Amino acid sequence: MEVTHKGQVVYSGFVSKGIILLRIELLEPKSLEFKAGQYLAVLLPNLDKASYYSIASSPNKKGEVELLVKEDKLGAGAAYLYSLKAGDVVQLHMPMGEAYLREDSKRNLIFVAGASGASYIRSMIHYLDETDQLANREVHYFLGCREESELLESDFMHALAEKYSGFHYHPALSHQEDWEGHTGLITEVVDRLTPNDLSEWQAYSAGSPAMVKAVADELIANKNLKPSAFFSDLYTPEV
Repeated sequence: MEVTHKGQVVYSGFVSKGIILLRIELLEPKSLEFKAGQYLAVLLPNLDKASYYSIASSPNKKGEVELLVKEDKLGAGAAYLYSLKAGDVVQLHMPMGEAYLREDSKRNLIFVAGASGASYIRSMIHYLDETDQLANREVHYFLGCREESELLESDFMHALAEKYSGFHYHPALSHQEDWEGHTGLITEVVDRLTPNDLSEWQAYSAGSPAMVKAVADELIANKNLKPSAFFSDLYTPEV
């Protein structure tokens, strides 16, 4: 795979249980044009392989990219990225992906992510906030995790809900009993809290392939979402 960019790690640290934020400053070339929701490939040294990660940062940050990396003791990509420290140089191929945010639409939005898919949604929400595109529309963000320590940027999301009357943050946990918020499968929470008619909405989802397909099936079959308005790099509904 061709190297399109070289970058240098400037920060690596845990942001939730089992997930690090990796900030990479671009060296060559020094900037990147991409769309919120796209992804990149990290070329793995000496393995002739690449690992793929959603770009977690906003497209407004043209001189750097941020990645959220979930701990995976069996994955070569995660092992490599977890080993990196400030000053290390990485080789990247980017951008890629067609499930990016459609800015030409001002429709209301549904975002659904599992813990491992939060980076895909993070890029879009940060960008929408920075460009004042969260005002005057309804946005529901569902984040499903096993336990509270896995939730990502909850304080920021709650602040957005106070800033924008139409922004709704719905964290849901599946394996924690002392939790007063939403519980159960994320598809069940989505079913309970979304409007019944999503025919004029758009939806974006990331996480495990099974979860993404279940979300698509739920929204299309039970909420009248148009298949062409569901976006994910993991599953494309039949139109």
